[in-house]
Amino acid sequence: MAQERANYPSDFREVERWVSEALYRSISRAMGTCVSFTPKTLLEYINKENVIPVVLTLIKHILEELYRHGLLEKDQSRSIVRYRVCRNSPLWNLAKDSQDPSKILTLLMTIVE
Repeated sequence: MAQERANYPSDFREVERWVSEALYRSISRAMGTCVSFTPKTLLEYINKENVIPVVLTLIKHILEELYRHGLLEKDQSRSIVRYRVCRNSPLWNLAKDSQDPSKILTLLMTIVE
């Protein structure tokens, strides 16, 4: 039985690219007014489910920065923290009005330290 190979980003910028692409795909395909996800489920949008734990920590850091800047909502009512992007977020408009994730990536690179 073949073992699945883990996905390793080459640097933090690649993690930002993954997050921007995943956010773009999740929002642009949304049929309702919000999308919600955890760091792990966000990666399912770009087929990067098998990652090492430190990558999920980096993704959480990026999502927390977006939350601090008011671009995401955070739901801590469950045992696992979920993040949510709704129609009233500028992030939603960036994804819906774009043809690719480049504008989201530019935003991430500006906001995230």
